[in-house]
Amino acid sequence: MFLYYQVRTHHYKTEAVPQIICPVCNTGGHLQISIMQKYMWTLGPVAPSSKYAVAFCGHCNQYVPKVKWTDEMDSSFRTLKQDLKTPGRLYRGLLVFPLLIALIVGIAFLFIKTGQQKQENNQVLIKEAISNPRKGDIFQITHTDGTHTYYTYFRVAGSRGDSIYFNPSKVHITDIKKMKEWDEVPLNNDAYEQGQIGFSISQAQAADMFTYVSQPVQYGMVWSLYRNGHLYKKY
Repeated sequence: MFLYYQVRTHHYKTEAVPQIICPVCNTGGHLQISIMQKYMWTLGPVAPSSKYAVAFCGHCNQYVPKVKWTDEMDSSFRTLKQDLKTPGRLYRGLLVFPLLIALIVGIAFLFIKTGQQKQENNQVLIKEAISNPRKGDIFQITHTDGTHTYYTYFRVAGSRGDSIYFNPSKVHITDIKKMKEWDEVPLNNDAYEQGQIGFSISQAQAADMFTYVSQPVQYGMVWSLYRNGHLYKKY
């Protein structure tokens, strides 16, 4: 994670101290001291540091290095900063961070809630599609023979009474690494068997899967419905 920030400087004031001799050029009457404070800027000012001073001599046009500061200069600095208070605006960033975090959490919650609502709507739609199947509807199915799991499709051929009839797909995905291919629903007739298999609608509604008896018992769990060019996923 990267945090972008800048280090900025707040200038309080600059005062002339003509009574102090410049330790660089040994000339009096030209020295001035500026009171400064650094702070971090990231989405607003935050984390101000301690106040510090910069001394400049107008005679030699040089800044006085800290190692050459005299006791008199240090005393003047302490006097000049004595009544200076760090302005509250330099802490404004402390308010921005909680607001930003709240915004991120809110967006994430909305995203999750929207996704959950979409899944719930899809579950209702798929349940209704099992109760009242339309010819041409395609169900995305996980299919097991008791040993291996296959990812395939059932296309609705028709229904009668409590029975729903499918043309099972010839396409069976077994490699979980190819799961994205599962969403590429085959639409051509030659992708499906000519023969039909039937299931009980009421049993499918109760168990949330298509069940048919063989050796061993096999299941076809419903994962999604392809209808009118759109894939409605339950999960």
